[in-house]
Amino acid sequence: MSYIKPTLNNTLSITLVIIFIMTISACSNQVTSNKPVTNNKTTESSIEELQLYKNAIVALNNNDLDQAKALFISMSERQPNIAGSWANLALISIKQKDLAQAEDYAKTALEKNPNMAQAWNLSGYLAQKKGEIHNAKNYYLKAISNKSDYALAHYNLALLFDIYLQDITKAIEHYQFYLAYNGEKDENTENWLESLQATMAANN
Repeated sequence: MSYIKPTLNNTLSITLVIIFIMTISACSNQVTSNKPVTNNKTTESSIEELQLYKNAIVALNNNDLDQAKALFISMSERQPNIAGSWANLALISIKQKDLAQAEDYAKTALEKNPNMAQAWNLSGYLAQKKGEIHNAKNYYLKAISNKSDYALAHYNLALLFDIYLQDITKAIEHYQFYLAYNGEKDENTENWLESLQATMAANN
C-alpha cells in the first residue's frame, strides 16, 4: 500500500486568535469601585472594535486578504496592544508572499504577548522558509510550551524532524500529538504515521 506523505503546505491552514475578541469585550465589563456606572462611550467603542475584529476574521476566512488586512490594520491602530491583530497581519503577509513584512508583524505580536503560541508558530514557519531550521524548531517548541495542545505546532515540528532533521522518533511523537489534538480526521497523516512506525519496527 502506498502512503501520501504530509507536506509543508498544511502549515498555513490556520485561523488565528479568534479568542482575542474576548479581550476586547472584556474591557467594557471592567468597573472600578469609585466608578460604578458604565461609561457609555467606552462601551460603544468596545462594541465597535469587537465588530471590527469579527469582520476582519470573516474576511480572512473568506481569503479576502486585502479587506482583512485593512481591517486588522485599523484594529491595530485602535487597540495596538492586542497581539492577535499583529499575528493575523503576519499570516496575511505570508499568504501574500511578503515574508519580510510578515516577520515584522510576527515580532510585534510577540512584543505585545510573548506567550502567544500562534505568533511563535508563525515565526517558526518564517524561519523555516529562510532555511533556519534550528531556529524554526526552537520557535515551534516555544509555541507548544505556551500551548501544549496546539496541534498545528506539533504538526510543523513533526515535519521538521521528519524531513529536515531525520529524527524519525521525534517525528512520530509529534505526529501522534498532532493527531490527538487535531479536531478533524487527517487520514493522510494517519497513514504516513503508520508507515513510519512500520519502518521503525522493521529496522529494530
